[in-house]
Amino acid sequence: MLQIVSSSKLVQPAGPLPPQHKSTDRRSPAPPDLTPERPDPPPPAMEWATVQHLDLRHAGGRRGASARPLQPHAAAFRASQAIVAVAIGTHVVEFDALTGSKIASIDLGARVVRMAYSPTASHIVIAILEDATIRSCDFATEQTLVLHSPEKKTDHVSIDTEVHLALTPLEPIVFFGFHKRMSVTVVGTVEGGRPPTKIKTDLKKPVVNLACHPRLPVLYVAYAEGLIRAYNIQTYVVHYTLQLAVDSTIKLVGAGAFGFHPTLEWIFIGDRGGTLLAWDVSTERPSMIGITQAGSQPITSVSWLPTLRLLVTISKDGALQVWKTRVIINPNRQPMETHFFEHAAIETMDITKILTLQGGEAVYPLPRIRNLAVHPKFNLAAVIFADMSGTEAAKNKAAYTREGRRQLFAVLQGARGSTAAVLKEKLLALGSSGILAEHQLQAQLQEQHLKGQSQLTISDIARKAFLHSHFMEGHAKSGPISRLPLITISDSGNLLRDVPVCQPFHLELNFFNQENRVVQYPVRAFYLDGFNLMAHNLSSGADNLYKKLYSTIPSNMECHPKNIVYSPKQHMFLVVFELSGPNGVAHEVVLYWEQTDLQTVNSKGSSIKGRDAAFLGPDDNQYAILEEDRTSLNLFNLKAVATKEALENNAAVLEENTFADNVTNPTERQGPMQFTFESEVDRIFSAPLESTMLYVISGKHIGLAKLLQGYRLSADNGVSITTKTEGKKFIKLKPNESVLQVHWQTTLRGPVVGILTTQRVMIASADLDILSSSSTKYDRGLPSYRSMLWVGPALIFSSATAISMLGWDNKVRSILSTSFPRSVLLGALNDRLLLVNPTDINPRQKKGVEIRSCLIGLLEPLLIGFATMQQYFEQKLDLSEVLYQITSRFDSLRVTPRSLDILAKGPPVCGDLAVSLSQAGPQFTQIMRCNYAIKALRFSTALSILKDEFLRSRDYPQCPPTSHLFQRFRELGYACIKVMTFIQDNILISTKY
Repeated sequence: MLQIVSSSKLVQPAGPLPPQHKSTDRRSPAPPDLTPERPDPPPPAMEWATVQHLDLRHAGGRRGASARPLQPHAAAFRASQAIVAVAIGTHVVEFDALTGSKIASIDLGARVVRMAYSPTASHIVIAILEDATIRSCDFATEQTLVLHSPEKKTDHVSIDTEVHLALTPLEPIVFFGFHKRMSVTVVGTVEGGRPPTKIKTDLKKPVVNLACHPRLPVLYVAYAEGLIRAYNIQTYVVHYTLQLAVDSTIKLVGAGAFGFHPTLEWIFIGDRGGTLLAWDVSTERPSMIGITQAGSQPITSVSWLPTLRLLVTISKDGALQVWKTRVIINPNRQPMETHFFEHAAIETMDITKILTLQGGEAVYPLPRIRNLAVHPKFNLAAVIFADMSGTEAAKNKAAYTREGRRQLFAVLQGARGSTAAVLKEKLLALGSSGILAEHQLQAQLQEQHLKGQSQLTISDIARKAFLHSHFMEGHAKSGPISRLPLITISDSGNLLRDVPVCQPFHLELNFFNQENRVVQYPVRAFYLDGFNLMAHNLSSGADNLYKKLYSTIPSNMECHPKNIVYSPKQHMFLVVFELSGPNGVAHEVVLYWEQTDLQTVNSKGSSIKGRDAAFLGPDDNQYAILEEDRTSLNLFNLKAVATKEALENNAAVLEENTFADNVTNPTERQGPMQFTFESEVDRIFSAPLESTMLYVISGKHIGLAKLLQGYRLSADNGVSITTKTEGKKFIKLKPNESVLQVHWQTTLRGPVVGILTTQRVMIASADLDILSSSSTKYDRGLPSYRSMLWVGPALIFSSATAISMLGWDNKVRSILSTSFPRSVLLGALNDRLLLVNPTDINPRQKKGVEIRSCLIGLLEPLLIGFATMQQYFEQKLDLSEVLYQITSRFDSLRVTPRSLDILAKGPPVCGDLAVSLSQAGPQFTQIMRCNYAIKALRFSTALSILKDEFLRSRDYPQCPPTSHLFQRFRELGYACIKVMTFIQDNILISTKY
């Protein structure tokens, strides 16, 4: 129990401590092996990447041009938003973590030692300062409140001093204490709240850490020698104690950091002796479920990454390790605590790469990681580095650079003849040599290959950088690092890993022009929740389990959906899953035929090994599976559906044993048709072209592959598909550019395709001629774009903070801003957009994703789409009739000046519509209506508007030349003269020739 000193009353003891959980094995307990022998881990599939650098060069209270730059020393994220607070100097600055925009700044008068966002008020930061005061910083009002002052004004703490802080979401209070003191202080976090109260512990041991449970009214007090007690935050009664058995051979020093699982009652504890432990506190008698030795240095930070379900630990020497948890549920086997933690398949963090990506710059010697602030809901973290500017390294920089050159020279000499992977691993151990980051070496190697020097290797580039480095001997930039890097864990094989997987429903070009004048929408929209195929009813808004694609998953396997392809003509789903286990990562394609006949009890389904899938043909009567080696391709035929009635009564059937062009001769070919790409292909996409599919080689090009069946090679690997671009239409990709989504739209001039990549959005023809393209970015999300949707002629796409539209004039126009960074587009209705968004991480939340809607008028995107499409794509359609149908079916009050500007500059029919809409809309003034009439060359309309204003003005009957109305008459006259001069010139030219 804890003793409240200020009230001099003792809380009644809660009884003896609960007995420790003992093993049922009667043999003498053997000391657990913390480093068991395990097979070699699979090659890393994920890596740390930089999202952006927050510019803090002008923050921190510096004055004057010669003032020494400061380095951020603390950071914290808001629990529900992508907002980060950064402490630099005496200031705390709040930033938007997705756009990099500065929101607010507060000068505290002293540097922050420790800070965290209040879980009861999201816009308030609780901070402990160097003057030993505790303050509440309200960013909404940019005001501060002193919650607690030290008893002695001479009490001061430095940034390196350990101060323990614990906040609970159940009450507006904060627990804090100094390292190895015998008491804990609690104080309210709001004005007029709980007064400061000092609480003495019931154990005569120094306190080494504090933490509050994120959901329960429990305060964890960590004592020396590894003992941790859980107290009630109101009565201070002891709930339970966490400690190893008395006869354990493992000696703990004390908890250096706490971490909590967001849904399970798991507590992760990093000991100061380098031991990492996991406790299950869901029962009355907590049990230890995992233990491992993370190193010899004290663990200073433990954080759970909820989106990837990984644990990140940081040691005092700056070593960062990522762990995955494994639970084996087998009643016949005793659980092994030493097998609970496994090293995750993530590349070691390259500090030089983190500092140089996204426009940053490296420092030398390499800084040490001091702390890592992890966002509790997003795949986002902020790296806090130790300030190296005041160390001996900065004073003797030349000695450090000379030593670095010696080490690099030894590595380069030893790597001669080695592979790039070996050299990369050795350079990573040196922090990419302190000269060039690994991605910079790759960029220079690519540049040399483009110049024709294909014989160079990455070892040669690194050696050249070593010989010609101009900033090593005394010129290398040293700290402080005045910009804060925001990082994430990126999966190069699945860049959309953090967002839900869904099958968006697209609206055809003239979806509003039906025979019965009723807009036709599909009955349901599909998305994936884990390995469950979910259906969202568009009329009722209900979500139902459509199909459980996997009945059971082995406990040592993780199943993650990558993408889904649906054919409404064949009523067939192709769902690609990523299966990761002890033996590595594999992919599988699940085939599911939609149940179209209500009398059918079980719908057909099967699975095929493969990493990607796509439909082929205008009727989707073929589909292709890309195998794991990324070169082999299997093509399957589907039975053709003759009529609509046959399609409704007969689901498409997979021909598992035959693949024949002629049904009368089924024995000519057996099994699926096999093809082989000349080089490795990253993705394949569907195409509504006969026997044609879209393939992507990331960083190189997008091409069309014609799967011809008229001949076959004698080799077993089937028909060869060339990936060379000579003599073919293709789209060249930028370096490191990957294709995320591809969706087709049917027009009167044939099909067009919308392509979404990591760097741009494109509209291309069926021959891969780029019709429109833009790389405009509204935020710093990674990747920059998330999803894409066709709404008639409008290509709508989403990013982390906005939903925008790509016109056929190469311009991007923002439609609305969103507060769902991990959402993707599902579809569009008359007055809203549907988004699929992950649900908040909550133990009571059973669903993993949910459907959100954003109210929006479709009139403006459709008007812009048809106007720019007619102007740049030369569609042969009755534009006047189309525009009349659009404006009569959608709300004209949602028309904005932006859409009228585009219409007024378009064809004559668009100009007439712009003038009509401006006169019908009450949101437009007479000045705006006159300007639209002038832009649309409707001078008589503009003149009538000006006459009406003149008759109503106070200057009637004489308008002075200095008035605004006179200037508008003059502008109308200039516009008439300009247009008439243009017309006369054209008449003269035509008569001359």
